[in-house]
Amino acid sequence: MKAIIRPMTDLAKKMDEIEHFCLVENLPVYITKKGTGRLVVLGHENYEDLMSQVEKLKEENELYKSLIQSAGESRRGESRDINDVLDELDAELREREDDDEQNERKVSG
Repeated sequence: MKAIIRPMTDLAKKMDEIEHFCLVENLPVYITKKGTGRLVVLGHENYEDLMSQVEKLKEENELYKSLIQSAGESRRGESRDINDVLDELDAELREREDDDEQNERKVSG
């Protein structure tokens, strides 16, 4: 990716140019102060896309952690029968539904 590097003074003097790079060309602009990186300016859409990618990576990371943990439990003989797990999940869902119904009755009653 092309790197746009501008000094801190350009934030005030050449904001239109920085905005062009960020919004029209979808490029980040690296802002420096005395030759040292200080800020990165991004267009809103670019920022939102980046944050969306970060969230997806977090979710994938959690999935991988769960898979690794499950594999370790299985190797240690700590695995459980799938039917027992499904029964527990069903019971928990039924309990939540009952709680929701009770809360609705309290609110409407």
